[in-house]
Amino acid sequence: MTLTDLVCAIATVVMLCCAAATRPQRARCAPGWYVNGIRPSGRFECRRVDAPGVIRGRLFCTNGTHPIVVLTDREARTVGCQR
Repeated sequence: MTLTDLVCAIATVVMLCCAAATRPQRARCAPGWYVNGIRPSGRFECRRVDAPGVIRGRLFCTNGTHPIVVLTDREARTVGCQR
């Protein structure tokens, strides 16, 4: 194992730990994409308007909040948690 392999392995472990600790409570789809609904579990999909393509994500709502699609942006591109 080279030094580069060791550094990459450590970086991978650190990134996995950070990803496990991060629990987003809101998300936004990119311009040209829209939210294709959100499930009670917090799972949602961003889909392209004109072309095929899907990006999946998940929110983690806590303290009695539940996931919603925020319609204030007129394009339904934002999801978040609401009490």
